[in-house]
Amino acid sequence: MGFSLSDQTAYFLWSIVFGMALAALYDLLRAVRMLTKTRRTAVILTDILFFTLCGVLTSLFALPFNKGSVRAFIIFGEAAGFLSYRLTAGSIMGKFYSRAAVILRRFVQKIHKIIQVFFDLLLKMTSSIVYNVNVLIELSFRKATDTINKHRSSVRTRSRTKRKDIYNEQRHKNKHKRKDRKIR
Repeated sequence: MGFSLSDQTAYFLWSIVFGMALAALYDLLRAVRMLTKTRRTAVILTDILFFTLCGVLTSLFALPFNKGSVRAFIIFGEAAGFLSYRLTAGSIMGKFYSRAAVILRRFVQKIHKIIQVFFDLLLKMTSSIVYNVNVLIELSFRKATDTINKHRSSVRTRSRTKRKDIYNEQRHKNKHKRKDRKIR
């Protein structure tokens, strides 16, 4: 069962519209490229991904019309729509995108400078705070170690004097015991 000439003409016109939609999608991709200043390899990879997506979308486009079979006139219609968009609205949009990209880059650079100044000030403020906190921690650490050392020395002194006292007490007791033994 074949398709009538009017059906094929309708499919062809729809494929032109579909090609224009694909060109508009490619224009958005081009706008992103203008904003980000992509490298040549990234451009090649995105083009490959875009045309792979176009192949899948063309197959899906042909599914309801031709039961999934892609015919040459659909490809030619898409190409005609793509080229007509690129030569008319695409060139106008390209100029618009390039101007918008320049304006947007300047705006982003100004915002970047503002953020950089803010973080520089924040860094200066926090560095002085961190320095002061570090000094306070160091002083409190020194004070704590001094206190511990004093406590240790006093404990040592006490233990020495305590040992001496115990020794003297025992010696004193022993003297008394000796005296008591002699007296008896």
